[in-house]
Amino acid sequence: MRPCLLGPAPSAESPVPHRTAWLRRPIGGEDNVYLDQTYRYGSTMGGNFQQHQGVELNNPDGTPVRAAAAGTVVYAGRAEAGALTVTIRHDSTVTARDATFRLYSSYYHDSALAVRTGERVQAGQVISRVGNTGRATNDHLHFELAAAPTDSIGVVAGQVFDRTGAPVRQARIYGIVKRLPAEAPFSCAETYGDKAHGHPLYREHFAVGDVPAGSYVVGTEIEGRHVFRRIRVEPGKLTWVVFRP
Repeated sequence: MRPCLLGPAPSAESPVPHRTAWLRRPIGGEDNVYLDQTYRYGSTMGGNFQQHQGVELNNPDGTPVRAAAAGTVVYAGRAEAGALTVTIRHDSTVTARDATFRLYSSYYHDSALAVRTGERVQAGQVISRVGNTGRATNDHLHFELAAAPTDSIGVVAGQVFDRTGAPVRQARIYGIVKRLPAEAPFSCAETYGDKAHGHPLYREHFAVGDVPAGSYVVGTEIEGRHVFRRIRVEPGKLTWVVFRP
Protein backbone atom coordinates (compact mmCIF):
# COMPACT_ATOMS: atom_id res chain seq x y z
CA MET A 1 0.00 0.00 0.00
CA ARG A 2 1.12 3.55 -0.71
CA PRO A 3 0.60 6.32 1.85
CA CYS A 4 -2.25 8.67 1.03
CA LEU A 5 -1.78 12.40 1.66
CA LEU A 6 -4.91 14.51 1.93
CA GLY A 7 -4.32 18.15 1.09
CA PRO A 8 -1.09 20.15 0.77
CA ALA A 9 1.80 19.53 3.18
CA PRO A 10 4.11 22.30 4.49
CA SER A 11 7.77 22.02 3.59
CA ALA A 12 10.18 20.64 6.17
CA GLU A 13 13.25 22.58 7.25
CA SER A 14 16.28 22.48 4.96
CA PRO A 15 19.16 20.11 5.84
CA VAL A 16 21.73 21.63 8.22
CA PRO A 17 25.22 20.60 9.40
CA HIS A 18 25.23 17.99 12.18
CA ARG A 19 25.69 19.27 15.75
CA THR A 20 27.17 16.21 17.43
CA ALA A 21 30.24 13.97 17.14
CA TRP A 22 30.75 12.26 13.79
CA LEU A 23 31.76 8.63 14.34
CA ARG A 24 33.44 6.15 12.04
CA ARG A 25 31.46 3.11 11.00
CA PRO A 26 32.35 0.13 13.20
CA ILE A 27 32.72 -2.11 10.13
CA GLY A 28 35.44 -1.43 7.55
CA GLY A 29 34.72 -0.49 3.93
CA GLU A 30 35.77 -3.90 2.63
CA ASP A 31 32.79 -5.46 4.48
CA ASN A 32 29.09 -4.61 4.80
CA VAL A 33 28.94 -1.09 6.31
CA TYR A 34 25.18 -0.62 5.82
CA LEU A 35 22.55 -0.91 8.57
CA ASP A 36 19.92 -3.62 8.60
CA GLN A 37 16.84 -1.62 7.49
CA THR A 38 14.36 -4.07 9.06
CA TYR A 39 15.33 -3.42 12.70
CA ARG A 40 16.58 0.13 13.06
CA TYR A 41 17.05 2.14 16.28
CA GLY A 42 13.73 2.43 18.16
CA SER A 43 12.02 -0.18 15.98
CA THR A 44 9.87 -3.03 17.34
CA MET A 45 9.38 -4.71 13.92
CA GLY A 46 5.65 -4.11 14.17
CA GLY A 47 5.47 -4.98 17.87
CA ASN A 48 7.18 -8.36 17.51
CA PHE A 49 10.35 -7.43 19.42
CA GLN A 50 11.42 -5.16 22.25
CA GLN A 51 12.32 -1.58 21.32
CA HIS A 52 15.67 -1.72 19.60
CA GLN A 53 18.34 0.22 21.48
CA GLY A 54 20.97 0.05 18.75
CA VAL A 55 21.48 -0.79 15.09
CA GLU A 56 22.51 -3.98 13.32
CA LEU A 57 25.26 -4.51 10.75
CA ASN A 58 24.96 -7.98 9.20
CA ASN A 59 28.37 -9.53 8.50
CA PRO A 60 29.85 -13.04 8.62
CA ASP A 61 31.35 -14.49 11.78
CA GLY A 62 34.90 -13.23 12.26
CA THR A 63 34.49 -9.91 10.43
CA PRO A 64 36.69 -7.26 12.12
CA VAL A 65 34.84 -4.80 14.39
CA ARG A 66 36.47 -1.37 14.67
CA ALA A 67 36.33 1.39 17.28
CA ALA A 68 34.01 4.19 16.15
CA ALA A 69 36.21 6.84 17.83
CA ALA A 70 39.21 7.12 20.14
CA GLY A 71 38.72 6.38 23.82
CA THR A 72 39.20 3.95 26.69
CA VAL A 73 37.73 0.44 26.92
CA VAL A 74 35.61 0.42 30.08
CA TYR A 75 34.23 -3.10 29.57
CA ALA A 76 35.32 -6.16 27.63
CA GLY A 77 33.63 -9.45 28.45
CA ARG A 78 30.28 -11.21 28.74
CA ALA A 79 27.13 -9.06 28.93
CA GLU A 80 23.38 -9.78 28.56
CA ALA A 81 22.67 -13.45 27.88
CA GLY A 82 26.41 -14.08 27.61
CA ALA A 83 27.03 -11.84 24.61
CA LEU A 84 30.71 -10.98 24.21
CA THR A 85 30.76 -7.18 24.39
CA VAL A 86 33.12 -4.21 24.22
CA THR A 87 32.18 -0.77 25.58
CA ILE A 88 34.32 2.32 24.94
CA ARG A 89 34.19 5.66 26.77
CA HIS A 90 35.13 8.18 24.09
CA ASP A 91 37.30 11.27 24.50
CA SER A 92 34.72 13.50 22.82
CA THR A 93 31.85 15.13 24.70
CA VAL A 94 28.57 16.81 23.81
CA THR A 95 27.26 19.90 25.63
CA ALA A 96 23.52 20.53 25.74
CA ARG A 97 21.08 22.15 28.19
CA ASP A 98 23.97 23.43 30.33
CA ALA A 99 25.26 19.88 30.87
CA THR A 100 28.23 18.04 29.36
CA PHE A 101 27.75 14.43 28.27
CA ARG A 102 30.40 11.78 27.70
CA LEU A 103 29.87 9.47 24.72
CA TYR A 104 29.98 5.67 25.03
CA SER A 105 29.76 3.07 22.28
CA SER A 106 29.04 -0.65 22.75
CA TYR A 107 29.63 -3.60 20.39
CA TYR A 108 27.58 -6.75 21.13
CA HIS A 109 27.41 -10.43 20.04
CA ASP A 110 31.14 -10.67 19.26
CA SER A 111 32.76 -14.03 18.61
CA ALA A 112 36.15 -12.87 19.96
CA LEU A 113 37.58 -9.84 21.76
CA ALA A 114 40.81 -8.08 20.76
CA VAL A 115 41.04 -5.56 23.65
CA ARG A 116 40.92 -5.53 27.44
CA THR A 117 39.27 -3.28 30.00
CA GLY A 118 41.38 -0.18 30.61
CA GLU A 119 43.07 -0.26 27.20
CA ARG A 120 43.31 2.87 25.07
CA VAL A 121 42.04 2.50 21.48
CA GLN A 122 42.12 4.67 18.39
CA ALA A 123 39.39 5.25 15.82
CA GLY A 124 39.35 2.38 13.33
CA GLN A 125 41.33 0.00 15.56
CA VAL A 126 40.11 -3.61 15.52
CA ILE A 127 38.55 -4.31 18.93
CA SER A 128 36.62 -7.56 18.32
CA ARG A 129 35.14 -9.91 15.72
CA VAL A 130 31.55 -10.24 14.55
CA GLY A 131 29.66 -13.23 15.96
CA ASN A 132 26.31 -14.36 17.33
CA THR A 133 26.99 -14.84 21.05
CA GLY A 134 24.19 -14.10 23.49
CA ARG A 135 20.65 -13.47 22.31
CA ALA A 136 21.19 -13.39 18.55
CA THR A 137 19.60 -15.20 15.62
CA ASN A 138 22.38 -14.63 13.07
CA ASP A 139 25.92 -13.34 12.70
CA HIS A 140 25.87 -9.56 13.11
CA LEU A 141 27.19 -6.60 15.07
CA HIS A 142 24.77 -4.83 17.39
CA PHE A 143 26.09 -1.28 17.79
CA GLU A 144 24.87 1.18 20.46
CA LEU A 145 25.73 4.76 21.34
CA ALA A 146 24.95 6.33 24.73
CA ALA A 147 25.55 9.69 26.39
CA ALA A 148 25.99 10.10 30.15
CA PRO A 149 26.58 13.25 32.22
CA THR A 150 30.27 13.64 33.03
CA ASP A 151 29.39 14.59 36.62
CA SER A 152 27.42 11.38 37.26
CA ILE A 153 29.52 10.44 40.30
CA GLY A 154 29.25 11.16 44.01
CA VAL A 155 30.98 10.54 47.34
CA VAL A 156 30.12 7.99 50.04
CA ALA A 157 31.39 8.64 53.57
CA GLY A 158 30.36 7.66 57.05
CA GLN A 159 31.11 6.21 60.45
CA VAL A 160 31.24 2.76 62.06
CA PHE A 161 30.67 2.47 65.84
CA ASP A 162 30.71 -0.46 68.25
CA ARG A 163 28.21 -1.04 71.10
CA THR A 164 30.03 1.42 73.37
CA GLY A 165 29.96 4.17 70.74
CA ALA A 166 33.67 3.91 69.95
CA PRO A 167 34.87 3.99 66.35
CA VAL A 168 35.64 0.57 64.84
CA ARG A 169 39.11 0.76 63.31
CA GLN A 170 39.98 -0.96 60.03
CA ALA A 171 36.41 -2.21 59.52
CA ARG A 172 35.69 -3.17 55.91
CA ILE A 173 32.67 -1.70 54.10
CA TYR A 174 31.41 -3.76 51.17
CA GLY A 175 28.80 -3.13 48.47
CA ILE A 176 30.13 -0.02 46.73
CA VAL A 177 30.70 -0.73 43.02
CA LYS A 178 33.39 1.12 41.06
CA ARG A 179 34.54 -0.05 37.60
CA LEU A 180 37.29 2.52 37.27
CA PRO A 181 40.21 2.58 37.34
CA ALA A 182 40.31 -0.88 35.80
CA GLU A 183 44.00 -1.40 36.56
CA ALA A 184 43.34 -1.12 40.32
CA PRO A 185 39.98 -2.84 40.99
CA PHE A 186 37.96 -1.62 43.99
CA SER A 187 36.83 -4.31 46.44
CA CYS A 188 35.93 -2.55 49.70
CA ALA A 189 36.48 0.57 51.79
CA GLU A 190 38.21 0.47 55.17
CA THR A 191 37.75 2.68 58.21
CA TYR A 192 40.72 4.69 59.42
CA GLY A 193 43.25 3.39 61.93
CA ASP A 194 45.24 5.39 64.46
CA LYS A 195 47.34 7.14 61.78
CA ALA A 196 44.47 8.61 59.73
CA HIS A 197 41.98 11.30 60.71
CA GLY A 198 38.59 12.43 59.46
CA HIS A 199 37.73 15.85 58.10
CA PRO A 200 37.04 18.28 60.98
CA LEU A 201 33.60 19.13 59.57
CA TYR A 202 32.52 15.52 59.05
CA ARG A 203 34.68 13.45 61.39
CA GLU A 204 34.16 10.53 59.03
CA HIS A 205 35.69 7.10 59.57
CA PHE A 206 35.87 6.32 55.84
CA ALA A 207 35.28 8.05 52.50
CA VAL A 208 35.08 6.84 48.90
CA GLY A 209 35.05 9.19 45.90
CA ASP A 210 34.16 8.72 42.22
CA VAL A 211 31.21 6.45 43.04
CA PRO A 212 28.75 6.06 40.12
CA ALA A 213 25.27 7.40 40.86
CA GLY A 214 22.73 4.76 41.85
CA SER A 215 21.37 2.67 44.72
CA TYR A 216 23.57 0.36 46.77
CA VAL A 217 23.28 -1.99 49.73
CA VAL A 218 26.43 -1.55 51.80
CA GLY A 219 27.48 -3.56 54.81
CA THR A 220 30.16 -4.15 57.40
CA GLU A 221 30.86 -6.39 60.39
CA ILE A 222 30.70 -5.06 63.95
CA GLU A 223 31.62 -7.40 66.81
CA GLY A 224 30.78 -10.47 64.73
CA ARG A 225 27.46 -9.11 63.47
CA HIS A 226 26.73 -8.08 59.89
CA VAL A 227 25.11 -4.65 59.58
CA PHE A 228 23.64 -3.39 56.31
CA ARG A 229 22.37 -0.04 55.06
CA ARG A 230 20.65 0.93 51.81
CA ILE A 231 22.07 4.13 50.30
CA ARG A 232 21.57 6.29 47.23
CA VAL A 233 24.43 8.10 45.48
CA GLU A 234 23.61 11.26 43.52
CA PRO A 235 25.87 13.21 41.13
CA GLY A 236 27.98 15.87 42.82
CA LYS A 237 26.65 15.07 46.31
CA LEU A 238 27.84 13.38 49.50
CA THR A 239 26.00 10.29 50.75
CA TRP A 240 26.43 9.88 54.53
CA VAL A 241 25.94 6.48 56.22
CA VAL A 242 26.40 5.42 59.86
CA PHE A 243 26.79 1.79 60.98
CA ARG A 244 25.93 0.67 64.53
CA PRO A 245 25.35 -2.85 65.85
